[in-house]
Amino acid sequence: MSKKVLVSACLLGQNCRYNGGNKFDFDLIEKLKDAHIIAFCPEENILGTPRETIDIIESRAIGNESGKDYTKQLQEQARSLQKKASSFDAIYLKSKSPSCALCSARVYDKDKNLVTDKGEGIFAKELKKLYPKTKFYEREGRK
Repeated sequence: MSKKVLVSACLLGQNCRYNGGNKFDFDLIEKLKDAHIIAFCPEENILGTPRETIDIIESRAIGNESGKDYTKQLQEQARSLQKKASSFDAIYLKSKSPSCALCSARVYDKDKNLVTDKGEGIFAKELKKLYPKTKFYEREGRK
């Protein structure tokens, strides 16, 4: 039976990033060629593509143009995913993303001063709570 793996859709070459692009990760595709892959992009599901960019301000996901708080919607994306799949063998998420980063998201204070570039994305944080026994990996994808 093949492993069930969740992967950030942009790493699979889907044009779902904020600017309509992707971060295709050929090495990851090769590594997972025998796995059952589920692609997912929480931001695209909420905002479509292309879309405004999001930053983490303190602990909230805030739209840079609208000022809208997307935190609860990103958390709900993780919970909706759990309703469809109770477990994964592994989860591969896009690094540096305010939604998906495991340890490389930029976090700003309320005045937009950088606090750290080693933060956790809002969606990733919720996924880790929902899938505590799953192995998580962060990938940069195509440069």
